[in-house]
Amino acid sequence: MMLRTFLPPAYLLLNSLLYLVLTALFLLEPIQWFARLGIVLQEPLGYTELKTMYIGLMGAMAVFFLLGAWKNSMRMSCALFAALSYSALAAVRSWGIFVEGVFDDFTLSLLYTELVGLLLGWLCVYCLLDRRS
Repeated sequence: MMLRTFLPPAYLLLNSLLYLVLTALFLLEPIQWFARLGIVLQEPLGYTELKTMYIGLMGAMAVFFLLGAWKNSMRMSCALFAALSYSALAAVRSWGIFVEGVFDDFTLSLLYTELVGLLLGWLCVYCLLDRRS
């Protein structure tokens, strides 16, 4: 019973904090973090485009997850989005690692994090569905 009540908002709050930290890292030291991901571009305009996605999208996700943690009416939408996005991230990263064979220790760590995120996300969706019935 407690799991159903506390897991979804706690999970969404944790995701909000995670994406807030990632947003800050890419805002404050974008070139170093892109290099850590193996992204080195020749044109400054490319970094502007990457920052748009990494900072803009991750920042929006941080706010969205925070709203889901705070407002019960948004919780299912946020949990479902988290579960779906982690599932897609893990699927695409798995393809790169296991099919294309392109990976390092950092990308493996990202995959493990995404797998935990998707499992917890789908558990949150289940908890929220179970509370409705």
